[in-house]
Amino acid sequence: MAISLKTGLRQTQRLTITQSLIQSIELLQLTALELADKISNELLENPVLEEQNIRATSSKSQEETVLASRLEQELSGDESINQRREEQKTNYENFSDNGFSSSFNDNDKKQRFIENVIQEKETLKQHLLLQARLIGKDGSDLALLENIITSIDDNGFLIIDVEVIAKENKRSVNEVKKAISTISAFDPIGCGTRNIQESLVVQAELLYPKDNLLKSMLKEQFTLLENLDYKKIAKNLGVSFNDVIQKSSLIHNLNPFPGGQFSTKEIRYIIPEVEVKLIDDNIIINLNDDWIPNIGINTYYSNLYRKKNTDKEVKEYLQNKIQSAKNLMKNISTRRDTISKVVTAIMEQQKDFLFNGVGHLKPLTISQIAESVNLHESTVSRVVNGKFVQTDWGIYELKYFFVSKLKSLNDEEHSSEEVMAKIKQIINNENPVKTLTDEEILNELKKTGIQIARRTISKYREVLNIPSSVKRKRLNMMNSER
Repeated sequence: MAISLKTGLRQTQRLTITQSLIQSIELLQLTALELADKISNELLENPVLEEQNIRATSSKSQEETVLASRLEQELSGDESINQRREEQKTNYENFSDNGFSSSFNDNDKKQRFIENVIQEKETLKQHLLLQARLIGKDGSDLALLENIITSIDDNGFLIIDVEVIAKENKRSVNEVKKAISTISAFDPIGCGTRNIQESLVVQAELLYPKDNLLKSMLKEQFTLLENLDYKKIAKNLGVSFNDVIQKSSLIHNLNPFPGGQFSTKEIRYIIPEVEVKLIDDNIIINLNDDWIPNIGINTYYSNLYRKKNTDKEVKEYLQNKIQSAKNLMKNISTRRDTISKVVTAIMEQQKDFLFNGVGHLKPLTISQIAESVNLHESTVSRVVNGKFVQTDWGIYELKYFFVSKLKSLNDEEHSSEEVMAKIKQIINNENPVKTLTDEEILNELKKTGIQIARRTISKYREVLNIPSSVKRKRLNMMNSER
């Protein structure tokens, strides 16, 4: 068979990942706060974009002069434009009517500076290093203290072996242990220890130096303390049960993670993307985006682009910026519609929750929602990730409404959330003296037609922060004796 080459035309369909599509995907996975920040940056970067309804009565000639000057700086590559943009951003509330900053008095500047100062929170290591430098040690001893402190994690625990520190600093193990003892007496007390037990022992020795029973409990009976086995502790130490309970209350004054108060984790502020209301059996969806900047294309630049006598280079520049602005506005609108569509589909499936609250979620998967709204699963996943919804029962992450399906002894479907609610209810109604084991809880669930494994009950208890039957019984006894 002869092989030959020939030319021809063939029509095919191919999906091209454009910059606009990439931006659409990016915007979809942003939270409302992140979207507002993104729009603010775009307003600074793209001169043809403007925030609507903020321009007022400035004269047309003044506005066009300023805008033309800005465009000239953009095209010339003037680096000072970035500095001016930062000034505009900082002084946003003092913008004149034409959208640019005007002069304002020194008191306003000082007040604005104070309001915008960001206070840096002191870290645990900084706090300990400051104390190490204040105790007046010589150079080599201070270097050893600093080396140890930099090896302490955010909880206050030493994460490197003493032998390793001794070798690195060419010091004896005893010298390192002495330095650690010095650090453990710093504020907060107990830092530099290896674990929770050591931390509590150090705190007890410094805060309750004469309480030998408390120290014995922490040093010798720590495992039993964790299990709340106070009767066995009393027997082992030869003291009364009431003495053990009394000393255990002192442990509540100690901090198992001494460095926790210096955690640098940022506070997470939650703004619900959507508010859902159930009115007369109808689900009402309201997107919480009124505070997000409403953007549009500046009329001066759009008119300048349409003029026939506009310079070619200026036209090309404006064409790119205007197209970029249109893509952004289109993608923001698409994001809004997609979120509304997905949330509506989720709430239609979880209508029982809107009626009755926690414990009434139905089994639901992302693929079910994707099929119902005719979207890809990855799109639905981006919508629900990190976004929250306000309901009459509280604020919940959208992912909360997706729950797995569990086996049933009858034809009814049960969700994991529903089962956890039933477990919590069973435990709340149990006899305080005769607490239910996981096996007994399993039998109670079987009576309602729910079939799950015993280890699943144990896992759900951990999720709900419910201790075992033994611990619950001991806690109930302690509460009744107080």
